[in-house]
Amino acid sequence: MAAGGRPLGRRGKAIAWIALVTLTIAIGLLPYLIHVGAPTDGLTLATARFIQTGENTERVVSLPHRWTPENLFELTTGTYRLAFRLETVPDEPLFIFIPAARHQVETWVNGQRADPVPDTAWPTPTSGYSFLARIPRGTLHAGDNELVVRQTRKVGWLPGRLSEVSIGTADQVMPAYRLSDFLIEEIRAMTFALHIALTIGIATIWITRRHDAVFGWLATLSVTSILVVLTQAPQHALGPVDQFRSIALTPAVGLMAIGMALAIAGLPRPKWLVPAVVLLPLALLLLGQTGTVPFAIVGLVSACFLAAAYFVASAILAHRFAREENWDAAIMMGPCALTGWFALHDVLVVTGIHDAPFLHAPYARTLLLLAITVVLMGRLARSLNSLDNANETLRQQLAAQEWELVLMHEKEKIHANRMVREEERRRLMRDLHDGMSGHLVTIIALAEREGERGKDIEQAARAALDDLRLVVHSLDLGDGDLGVALAAFRERLEPQMRRLGIDLHWSTEKLPAVTGVTPQNALSVLRILQEAVTNAIRHGAARKLSIQGQTAPDGQALLCVFNDVHGTALQDRSNIGNGLRNMHRRARELGGHIEFLVTENAATLRLSFPPHLPGLQ
Repeated sequence: MAAGGRPLGRRGKAIAWIALVTLTIAIGLLPYLIHVGAPTDGLTLATARFIQTGENTERVVSLPHRWTPENLFELTTGTYRLAFRLETVPDEPLFIFIPAARHQVETWVNGQRADPVPDTAWPTPTSGYSFLARIPRGTLHAGDNELVVRQTRKVGWLPGRLSEVSIGTADQVMPAYRLSDFLIEEIRAMTFALHIALTIGIATIWITRRHDAVFGWLATLSVTSILVVLTQAPQHALGPVDQFRSIALTPAVGLMAIGMALAIAGLPRPKWLVPAVVLLPLALLLLGQTGTVPFAIVGLVSACFLAAAYFVASAILAHRFAREENWDAAIMMGPCALTGWFALHDVLVVTGIHDAPFLHAPYARTLLLLAITVVLMGRLARSLNSLDNANETLRQQLAAQEWELVLMHEKEKIHANRMVREEERRRLMRDLHDGMSGHLVTIIALAEREGERGKDIEQAARAALDDLRLVVHSLDLGDGDLGVALAAFRERLEPQMRRLGIDLHWSTEKLPAVTGVTPQNALSVLRILQEAVTNAIRHGAARKLSIQGQTAPDGQALLCVFNDVHGTALQDRSNIGNGLRNMHRRARELGGHIEFLVTENAATLRLSFPPHLPGLQ
């Protein structure tokens, strides 16, 4: 998968392979491209007379020169005598600079020892290092001079080697020495510090994630590698047993690399792998210590096994990347291949098949540690992204659940209110029907028997009955039922207007949809209309009555009650003062207002209220 989680496709995969292979080859060739050579403006000595411990005569050799002792564990030395001539002795100090030397180096100029520049603990004489020494004042003289360089092999299996030797001032030799100091000392110091920090981090993660095989193999590999580095530390004069223990651990590191590759690739671990990590070093140590197999053969087998194991690990990772686009496998594939290549290079150097100033295996550790760091950071980033995604998913699910609960609560509340209202409405309807309604019907019947004397009683009783029906019907209204309430009001109003001989015109189609309707605010609207109609009949002696619903320019709902005025009763506002005050109060409860306009032949009442009534806010 690509970094974003999408497949690369055939073309993208080809580009990724080309980039990975090119980068790996470029890093593999880098040690051959970076060369710490002799300064170009100093005195360079390329010929010497050489004699080795156990030999009787010196021989002339060309530098760089490599020599091999007969016994690997014998304290042997190789001595180089280099002659050089100075026309004049400069006033400023001169230095001896050897770009690449192997094993311990000491120098004498005209029989007096040159003071070496103090080195840190990081250069490993057996792996190759740069040597710098200051020539004491008064040692040199014009004419012929002699420089003696002695290499001492304390223990080990590497051939001795000496590069060309340079003599020059600080300005001439220091740039090359600083470059070698960075490549040999600083990089190794940074690598060791990174190794320690990374090992602590990986071990900590593995303690808390014991189920993750990747961290288990990385922790084991890191700890074992540190042990190998510590046993090879240059501060210690290692004997054969110490060095052999270091060599015996080397195959274990290779097996751990295979285990790490299998874990990254997500492949099952062979049952024999873990026992082999322990038993193989013990077997090599036993064979070497008993003398069954010569030390050189054991060391050579260990180094070859390490190189082969890293090549196998690289092949496993490459196969997994090719099949599943596993980027952790791709990142580790190159460093594993380079580690195998650098180990093979060092085997060729040790066996004398290939000559090189430095061993490359220590630098493979730097590449591996950097790759492991990238993999760990990538895994951490993916874990954090997964955690963020999981948190976001949970947050969305929680929000959805909360919203569902809110909706369920609202529905339950509405249902409960509806049930309470329905029960109350039924109770009121029963009580009013059985009680008040029956009494009013009886009053109307008795008034009809009285003829003209009971006409006023009959009208009052009918008005009371209509008002009672208005109240009872409002109890059955819900949100959005204002149109239903107005239609019911019209049905009750039309028979009354016909009896009174009043022409009724009704039009509420243009009234906007009104929400938030409750029995209370619906009753307020109907009460205002009822009061307006009553005033038109009683005080305006109306012959024509018009009720219209409209949408005001500001979006408000608008109900207009218009009647033609006959007589002078309406001119006296005191007759309708109480009714208007009640209508204004009800209109304010609706969030609206009332306008009452009177002309010579007409009266208009305008009720304006918002399309969303405040009952549900």
